[in-house]
Amino acid sequence: MIAAPPALEPPLRSRDRNPLRVALVGAGKMALNHARAVAAASTGARIVAIADPSPTARAGLAAVIPGVPEFESLEAMLAAVSPDVVHVCTPPYTHGPLARAALEGGCHVYVEKPFTPTAAEAEGLLELAELRGLRVCAGHQLLYERPARVAEQLTPALGRIVHLESYFSFRTVRRGLSGGAPLRADLQLLDILPHPVYVLLHFLELAGPGRTELASLDVGETGAVHALLRRGPITGHLIVTLAGRPIESYLRAVGTNGSLSADFVRGTTQRLLGPGTSGIDKLLAPYRIAGQLFGGTTAALGRRLLKRQRSYPGLVELFDAFYGSIRRNAASPVSPESIVETVRICEQVAQALAALETRVAVAPRPVRAARVAISGGTGFLGRAVARTLVERGIGVRVLARRTPVAWEMVPGVDYRAVDLGAVVSPDSLAGTEVLIHAAAETSGEWEEHQRNSIDATEGILRAAAAAGVRRMIHVSSLAVLARPRGAPIDESTPLEPDRRGSGPYVWGKLESERRAIELAAELGVAVKIVRPGAIVDYDAFDPPGRLGKRIGPMFVAVGGSRNRLGIVELGFCANVLAWMTERFDEAPDVLNLLAPELPTKRELVERLRRGNPGLTVLWLPWWMLLGLSPPATLLQKILRPGRPAISLQKVFASPSYDNTAVRTLAERIARQVPLNPTAVQSGPGDRPR
Repeated sequence: MIAAPPALEPPLRSRDRNPLRVALVGAGKMALNHARAVAAASTGARIVAIADPSPTARAGLAAVIPGVPEFESLEAMLAAVSPDVVHVCTPPYTHGPLARAALEGGCHVYVEKPFTPTAAEAEGLLELAELRGLRVCAGHQLLYERPARVAEQLTPALGRIVHLESYFSFRTVRRGLSGGAPLRADLQLLDILPHPVYVLLHFLELAGPGRTELASLDVGETGAVHALLRRGPITGHLIVTLAGRPIESYLRAVGTNGSLSADFVRGTTQRLLGPGTSGIDKLLAPYRIAGQLFGGTTAALGRRLLKRQRSYPGLVELFDAFYGSIRRNAASPVSPESIVETVRICEQVAQALAALETRVAVAPRPVRAARVAISGGTGFLGRAVARTLVERGIGVRVLARRTPVAWEMVPGVDYRAVDLGAVVSPDSLAGTEVLIHAAAETSGEWEEHQRNSIDATEGILRAAAAAGVRRMIHVSSLAVLARPRGAPIDESTPLEPDRRGSGPYVWGKLESERRAIELAAELGVAVKIVRPGAIVDYDAFDPPGRLGKRIGPMFVAVGGSRNRLGIVELGFCANVLAWMTERFDEAPDVLNLLAPELPTKRELVERLRRGNPGLTVLWLPWWMLLGLSPPATLLQKILRPGRPAISLQKVFASPSYDNTAVRTLAERIARQVPLNPTAVQSGPGDRPR
């Protein structure tokens, strides 16, 4: 049976006695949350050591908890320090070996989720802990958040539970720590999966006796998990989605005497207690829920602000319960059964994802010999270009920091995992004839843009030249161009002279274009420069930044409604790049890639409204932005001294564009039939086929 977490007891006044000695293994983001939660725990604990093989990671954590001894490994730490508790905050595949080493060293262990990849490994650790008389706790902190606590207290009032639903929707991380490659989407899903699983298991346990079984499991090809769990006559539905919006995490319980919903995003619990079958009940129900939402959300926000909470909600409370169990020699707040059953279900989902990956891998996916290489081919634009080229019968190789998950792959594409910020091997481009360089950093600070935009451009150009690739299309940005006064921007407009005034992204794009032109000439590679405007997908319209900002149910549109924005539609952009690849010698050397007919801001706002019924639009006139820009710039200089301040006036400006070149090219493309797959042009100096 899965034991319920014990009621919160009055904290031991252990600050007056010897505090527990805690060591952190892993010094990343999660360890930082642990450090803050340990400091806030009332049960009495202090961090006595940190271990991580990365000096950079250790230095980052040491800045928060200075003076704590640092070690490169758990083994070195255990040899020098004798902690009471070890917190394992490392990547999931390392949890088992590190937890076992800590237990063998005589330490109680807290293991972040996912606890282990397999139930067998989890059972082995728990058996070892029992043999040694040690406590083990898993990172099931949602059970110690206020919504779960309130829901647990209200569950008996629901009568006989007939249905439970645990729902989790989230957005995948687009960049890893320190600008590195993020986990694949399926691995990110498995990383958060324990949260909705252990919450559902816990409330199934509260609902009635018996054994919980996984009745059915379906993993969709877009990262959606649907599982049906049964505990006697009670059903529990688990839903996890990468695509569902808005971001939500909740537990819903339905009984014979009402229902409740524990909302972990808002920190609230809504309930409708009573049969609710009369007419007046049905009439008042939405008002009751509305009042609870308003009052509960306001109170939850106030509590977080007053507590100045800096770690994850529930983490401090779980640490207090775990440390208290150690001091009292009592059962761990997260039972072994709960840990094992959570891991078992997550393991079955992982197996289903692996089976999906295998089905895609072995399915008929004819891959032509790659003639075109695309860096950044898993991104918004790169993926569209890859699909367009494949549809035209041209072999494509995509170079990206990670191989995409099965449902993100374009059938027929040859994928290669290549870190462009490091040394790029010419082998990754062997056999290709044209390189479309679309990779660039999209977030982060100056260092990330230096590595993943500027250095990446140089690295892939040198690798291309060494592999005999003599043609390159460099995808830059319109943002790199200067803003001439009194004249529209066209292909002859010079580059922006202020190299850092527009922020890290524009600087990275600007320096990448400069480097591409200089190095291509040095290496004998013909280069075409393409500068897209803001790329939009009209099929799933997300407004460009220069149109304005969405704030909840409102959209603040900036500037004049008749101003035209320099945007380009995704499909048109991909078609132009594909055409330039096929007819490289005919393509212009420089192209500002815009829509042939630029839309006004009002037209774009109306398109946004069509896809978002009920959206309230507020217009911020240009004269008001002119007044707000100087104080905003001053505030940035005060809050971020030593860093360039970004001008709001410049960010939201609507410069005039001369799009004659792209309009003429669009007419040429419309008149021409795409070349056949073997007709990608060869230029002087190309390798013989």
